[in-house]
Amino acid sequence: MEIDEIYEELRKVKEPISGEDIVSLGIVSLIRKEDNKIIIFLGLARRTPRHPFEMAVNWAVHARIVKDIVKVLEGKVNFEIIDDMTFQRYYPIEEV
Repeated sequence: MEIDEIYEELRKVKEPISGEDIVSLGIVSLIRKEDNKIIIFLGLARRTPRHPFEMAVNWAVHARIVKDIVKVLEGKVNFEIIDDMTFQRYYPIEEV
């Protein structure tokens, strides 16, 4: 899959509150191809308010976005999802 095709697939993922796609909202900040893997950088941390209650609400939204990205891309391409500010890895989930 080419990067432009991945952007098109990610347009199917909607931000749960606004209903707009995550590409148009700028949540997808970069898609990079490395070897045989696609790395999708999301701007989730920079969109998180600093108040503890708002942070708690946002985590559910972030989890939904990641889950929907996995639904759209799984089986089509080998990929990772990483936050563009904190470099937190959202997918694949690391086993502890």
